[in-house]
Amino acid sequence: MSNLEIGGRLRGFHEYNVKPVRDLLLKGEFGFLVGAVVETLTGHNPYFRYRERYGKDRIVTRQVRAHEMWIDLYDRGISRHLFIRGIHEANATAAYRDALSEIRDDTTETVTVLDIGANIGYYVLEAADVLDDRASIVAFEPDPKNRQLLERNIEHNGYGEQIEVSPVAVDDEPGERIFCRSTHSNWNRLARDEATGNVDELVERFSVETTSVDAYLDEAGVSPREINAVRMDLEGHELNVLDGMMDVLDADGPLVLFVEFHPDFGERGDYKSALSTLEHCGFTVRHVDQYWNVLDIESFEELRTVDGSHVRVIVEK
Repeated sequence: MSNLEIGGRLRGFHEYNVKPVRDLLLKGEFGFLVGAVVETLTGHNPYFRYRERYGKDRIVTRQVRAHEMWIDLYDRGISRHLFIRGIHEANATAAYRDALSEIRDDTTETVTVLDIGANIGYYVLEAADVLDDRASIVAFEPDPKNRQLLERNIEHNGYGEQIEVSPVAVDDEPGERIFCRSTHSNWNRLARDEATGNVDELVERFSVETTSVDAYLDEAGVSPREINAVRMDLEGHELNVLDGMMDVLDADGPLVLFVEFHPDFGERGDYKSALSTLEHCGFTVRHVDQYWNVLDIESFEELRTVDGSHVRVIVEK
């Protein structure tokens, strides 16, 4: 193992093990910490049983950067991460806000954003904070549990006028698909034949309505040229969504696209095809990070060589 690989593993251990323990101790959340440790070892969390016994709600509020968010303590994914840290994907958050700020400053018009897989609203709230009353955001979230918290967080933070929530899942075409819910709410996804890195965490399946971006805009009477930013995190389903939004991708811009890719989920050829689509449509690479590191990547050629998962890419035109 190279020194670089050893250093990466040490940074990962610090980021995902040492820092969460430190943060919980600093917040005085001893019960939560003990429960999380026991859950890791046994699959059962005594802290949650304690909360249930004494009638404590699983839905709690937490200060997350500039917003107070309602989160689900029982969710092992983004809610738990926000409860511990109060921030999610710090490098990508900063880069996305910077990109949105530039669009805001370059136009006097409304800035229209599509957030695909909005979850409980972390990035939706960040976009609304940057764009303020100039924002027009459509947040797509097909999971009813996530959507309930999403809508609650939007209203709680005063963004009801700027953000519209859609219950449909975004795909390459309108129709109906099977939706898979995970123990980690940000690992939810549409069913697919290929396995993903999170397949063992799926706990429920149900049917949802789907649309494509282009079909949604056509039905809503919105020109593809009006879309200024699109964010998506779809656990390997990115190429499908890109195929269904070619009218938006072909538009002149300005357009910022923020996608979390997972090169090792499913067929790697899908990842390379998605990058080729973006390159063909005239995008340039603005930001890339993976896990806790910002990657020194400025071209699609370099981006094609990245392995692993959770590759957060911001491109623009």
